[in-house]
Amino acid sequence: MVQAGAYTAVGLVGYLLIVVVIGYWGSKKVNSEEDFFIGGDQLPGWALALSERSSGMSGWLLLGIPGLAWSAGLSSVWVLVGTAGGAIVQWIIFSRPFMEGRKETGAITPIGLLAEKMPTDSPIVRLLPALVTFLFYMGYVGSQFLAGGKILEQIFGIAPLTGLLIVAALIILYSLAGGFLAVVWTDTMQALLMVFTLIVLPGVLLAGVLTDPNQSLMGGLAASGGGRASWFGGKSGAAALVLLGANLSWLFAYFGGYPHLNVRMMALRNDRDRRTAIIVASVWGVLTAIGAVLLGLLTRVLHGAPQSVAADREMVLPFMVLEHTPGLLGGVLLAGALAAMMSTADSQLVVASSAAAQDVYNKVVTKNREFSEATRLRISRIATLLVGVVGLVIAASVQNLVYTLVSYSSTGLFSAFGPAFTLLFFWRDRFSKAGLVAAFVAGPAATILWVSLGMTSIVTVRIVAPPIGFAAAIAASLLWPRSEAAETTTGAPAAQD
Repeated sequence: MVQAGAYTAVGLVGYLLIVVVIGYWGSKKVNSEEDFFIGGDQLPGWALALSERSSGMSGWLLLGIPGLAWSAGLSSVWVLVGTAGGAIVQWIIFSRPFMEGRKETGAITPIGLLAEKMPTDSPIVRLLPALVTFLFYMGYVGSQFLAGGKILEQIFGIAPLTGLLIVAALIILYSLAGGFLAVVWTDTMQALLMVFTLIVLPGVLLAGVLTDPNQSLMGGLAASGGGRASWFGGKSGAAALVLLGANLSWLFAYFGGYPHLNVRMMALRNDRDRRTAIIVASVWGVLTAIGAVLLGLLTRVLHGAPQSVAADREMVLPFMVLEHTPGLLGGVLLAGALAAMMSTADSQLVVASSAAAQDVYNKVVTKNREFSEATRLRISRIATLLVGVVGLVIAASVQNLVYTLVSYSSTGLFSAFGPAFTLLFFWRDRFSKAGLVAAFVAGPAATILWVSLGMTSIVTVRIVAPPIGFAAAIAASLLWPRSEAAETTTGAPAAQD
């Protein structure tokens, strides 16, 4: 294991202190539940875009993807075609209905937007999405805590559990203090740091390979074997199509399928901010996607299979930073890796706690009983603390790869939320309460069943669960359509959805 020197540690600790300061600053800006959960129209579009992208890619981008590229070679690029392409599609197609839906309904959570747009006041339209959010976000949050623990282990040589506890405590602390405002601004800083990490290091290393007549990127990949120099991993025919489909299936995630990303689009103030966000999110996504894959490929070409990477492929980035960068710069670059993980965990904490506090406790349990803003904020922060503790317990008890955890947890989410929001926005009055319930039962159930039966070794669950969620939602809506009485009662004509 290659561990950090004193200057590297100073760079990383300095970054963590800045995060704490931002959390404290954010706490002074939070005066209401709306501020805590959606920012209260205080955030510019470019910051929301950077926050959304850093939250969406997370430790998966800086740990999972370089590890995958080191292991699989060029074929790993299709994963990022699916994710980066999906993110661009999401901002272009979904950002407007999320922004306008929030302004129309006054909802401050994604689940609240779903419930307010449906012509029914049935508690099930809040309780079922909240249950799915909590169930799958706990695996997701746990995976991000685990990623942070791995990074601190590599840097300082401390026990993984100790590193995990440090990272989890820090994230819970600033999320608890500043809510959505603190999360977005720390995410923005983290997004910029992630770009620096994924451009500076791969760029310098790639320049070295290209200018060295004794080295070749493609030649080194070919020499390593395993089809790593092939765009389809050495596969052809049906096997190549399956590989392509499995990687491009990440597109499903961006059909409104991630509540912690949806809330960024809900928080947009106007169409000018939306257009700015589209440009910023697209550029960021392309740059970081290229850098993440390059880093993994260059590790294979320059170092083959180092012991620490062979033992855990998700240590590619920490290994390369400590191997190729000096002191303080190394600390800054490693902070980028930690930033990636933190930017997702904090976002998911706030969204999961909003589901518990706003959608379940305020709307269902207390039935919209009036509370003071101070009491609402207290409830919100208690929910954030509880969600964070549950995520910590999960992280301490799992040993799966970050990439695998995110893949399964995310599929459970977007196989339910993706069909629900896509049909709500674009199928409008034909999407019924029965369709919503079907999406949130069929998609997650298919995910859990497919993974439990070990079928992912044959076909990835990402290809299976989302189409099942869509099919179930459409079929149920056709069988049990919206009733005219319900629409009249709500006073929300279908044409306005």
